[in-house]
Amino acid sequence: MKLDENHTIKIRVLGSGTSMGVPVIGCKCPVCTSNDPHNKRLRSSISIAVDSRHILIDCSIDFREQMLRWPMPRIDALLLTHTHADHVNGIDDIRSYNYMQQGPIPVFTSAHSIEDIRRRFPHCFNPMQKGGGVPQLDLNEITAGKPFDAAGIEVMPLRVMHGRLPILGFRIGRFAYMTDCSGIPEQTEELLEGVDTLIISALRHRPHETHFCLAQSLEASQKLGVRRAFFTHIADELDHEKTNRDLPDWARLLYDGQVIEIQN
Repeated sequence: MKLDENHTIKIRVLGSGTSMGVPVIGCKCPVCTSNDPHNKRLRSSISIAVDSRHILIDCSIDFREQMLRWPMPRIDALLLTHTHADHVNGIDDIRSYNYMQQGPIPVFTSAHSIEDIRRRFPHCFNPMQKGGGVPQLDLNEITAGKPFDAAGIEVMPLRVMHGRLPILGFRIGRFAYMTDCSGIPEQTEELLEGVDTLIISALRHRPHETHFCLAQSLEASQKLGVRRAFFTHIADELDHEKTNRDLPDWARLLYDGQVIEIQN
């Protein structure tokens, strides 16, 4: 189903932090020791609700904590951007939703990521013994640039560069999500035409080899012509309030628990 103006996309920010989270273990910097709840960042992930359908993008290390704070009533589809630990190491806790829904969770990701999931979570596919329960995952291969159906909703997978590694972003209606981004190929820019609201990674002020820094994320958002840009996968270098004061009014850092609604 392609979304039209009668559909509202409701996005919940489950985590806005980089791979180490914020606060970072042992760090005494001003952000890590801040009392501002906006500076407490679980690992990056979002949930999306459209009508009665619920989609999870990435299953972070903090998935269990995220679901206790902001529970999804069900997971109709799990979309994986890539298989770095901070984006998939919550997969074992998917089994709680298997029990509730009495069936496997459809997972959509690239062929490379499917191969990696099978290698890193072998107990999900070839359990050594009964007992304890294992996540039930229905793995579905998708290809950047070719739309697919997730829980009855049309999703466009997007090729995004994470350093030298091609990973996936996702577009649903007039919304796009691109975490761990260090480059946007020209063909992906074309697929982003007409996007109203963008969530894109912005690691810190200083340049980084595999992630956009804040200035690069701003530049990319301006080039794409989006109306609103929100930044995620944030390290402890960026204080929430201080950084937002210096941003244009159409761009903001995300914070955990934030809800964004888009009338498609």
